[in-house]
Amino acid sequence: GPAATLVRSGGGELVASSLAGKVVAFYCSASWCPPCKQFTPQLAAFYNRARAAGRPFEVVFVSCDRDQTSMDSYLGHMPWPAIPYGSPAREAALATLKVQGIPQLTVFGRDGKVVEQSAVQSVFAPNSLDRWEA
Repeated sequence: GPAATLVRSGGGELVASSLAGKVVAFYCSASWCPPCKQFTPQLAAFYNRARAAGRPFEVVFVSCDRDQTSMDSYLGHMPWPAIPYGSPAREAALATLKVQGIPQLTVFGRDGKVVEQSAVQSVFAPNSLDRWEA
């Protein structure tokens, strides 16, 4: 991934290299976006089910918020880590992920290649994880 260190709500940190070999979904979202606020709890439910089942799955929040305070407050509703707001890696990720509209969920397979560019709807479909892990 583009970031060396990821942050968690409440101040924990996570080394990005720990994501190697996992299916990683980059979640581009913002607290000012109503569809995002609607989707975040749905993604969290999907995430918590996957983690409880021991699946090699991680989500990384890429904030499109307008300031650090908004991002921190929004991250408080998320069980996954984020690229730090002030990090150049955040801008780099938004460019790499070709973000045009949000919410955007882009899923990378275990080999680090994109398996689904726009996966918001897949969170509601059965067997999405099986497909992404394959």
